[in-house]
Amino acid sequence: MTTDEAAQRLVNYIKSLRGFVYHKVDPPYGHMGATIADSILQANNRYSSVTPRIQRILARWPRENTVTAVLDVLKSVPAVQFLNWNGKDRADRFCEVLLLLKREGVDSESEFRTWLGKETNLSKLRSVHGIGPKTVDYFRLMVGLQGAAIDRRLLKFLGMAGIPLTQSDYSAALAIINRAADLASVPRADFDHSIWRYIGDHVDSACA
Repeated sequence: MTTDEAAQRLVNYIKSLRGFVYHKVDPPYGHMGATIADSILQANNRYSSVTPRIQRILARWPRENTVTAVLDVLKSVPAVQFLNWNGKDRADRFCEVLLLLKREGVDSESEFRTWLGKETNLSKLRSVHGIGPKTVDYFRLMVGLQGAAIDRRLLKFLGMAGIPLTQSDYSAALAIINRAADLASVPRADFDHSIWRYIGDHVDSACA
């Protein structure tokens, strides 16, 4: 099955689902601490455990929204405390991303969006231990760029549509999702988000 054939199958499957609704993605946070924290914490975790931590960052440090400002906060507040997260590996990854962006001259979220829009910069983000293609794509979604981030929910949905793929087929799954969004004339980020929500609302919840 070609990418176009698989994408058309996916679009046709969505049309057959009575409960499927297209949702717009939430706007970017406009806060580098929250954006990076969300992207680092979401991997392999339930999003319900991530959301309150991000809201806490936004509420407690609303003005410290640049890379420079967050690094200043971290001089007196340990990263694990800033994130309200016990795992040191995530805290270290959070700091590594901040320091990478500082070296790259990226301070604001708008600058981060421009930086992520350049393909040559993505490998720099991948060089941070623990950051794979899905997290890189998730970063891009977080700053308002179009695309998708292939996770368990999207792979489950592809399987339901008769397109069985695994995480090792990441590039193929990404190409199919993005092509299907184009065929459906839906922004790629909204397409990704709508599938993610459908699985959460109609499939995973039924097995909870």
